[in-house]
Amino acid sequence: MPQTKFKYITVTAVIVANMVGTGVFTSLGFQLLDIQSGFALLLLWILGGLTALCGAISYAELGATLPRSGGEYNFLSQIYHPAAGFVSGWISMSVGFAAPTALAAMTFSAYFTSSLFGEVSNFVEQVIAVSLLLLL
Repeated sequence: MPQTKFKYITVTAVIVANMVGTGVFTSLGFQLLDIQSGFALLLLWILGGLTALCGAISYAELGATLPRSGGEYNFLSQIYHPAAGFVSGWISMSVGFAAPTALAAMTFSAYFTSSLFGEVSNFVEQVIAVSLLLLL
């Protein structure tokens, strides 16, 4: 079976999409209400991007220093203790992967129902969100 490689632009797009997530669609309106200055808001987004870049560079350094599959589990198991890697893996799976997927489904459901039907009950939005999660 031939091995396929991802292009740089594809990998970059996936990482940016995972970092930004649905927060840009759900929280930006609330931020604009609280922070009236567009410049200050843009500065905060840039600060968040720089913080994320520092995290990415830290993971790159750890990956270069401890070259083995396993990600955070590998890093924490070798640096601290295997129990730390195990706990981190479970937290990452439940909070880091499941919660953003559920939030994306809830966001899609809210925008989908409001664009087609206008004002609907929360129950309808929840049914659509759960259906979307089951399809994924």
